Amino acid sequence: MAAGCYLAVDRALLIDVLPDKQAAGRDLGLGSMSFSFGQAIGPVVAGQLVALTGGYGVVRVFSRLTSVAAAAAVMPVKKVR
Repeated sequence: MAAGCYLAVDRALLIDVLPDKQAAGRDLGLGSMSFSFGQAIGPVVAGQLVALTGGYGVVRVFSRLTSVAAAAAVMPVKKVR
């Protein structure tokens, strides 16, 4: 139930901050793809890391690094138009 509430609010906020209301469908499609991309590629990357290194330690380090990189990519965003 909490995940459903989160996703509903997340989608509503995404709609509110779209830059061009005339291209909302395209932007929502791009948002949906970006949301699903990590879930689709994550198991592939994690599986390869486990296969190459023989353990999950590298997966933990890699996930932390990608989280820091994602946070750094969002930091320059100051406000929504």
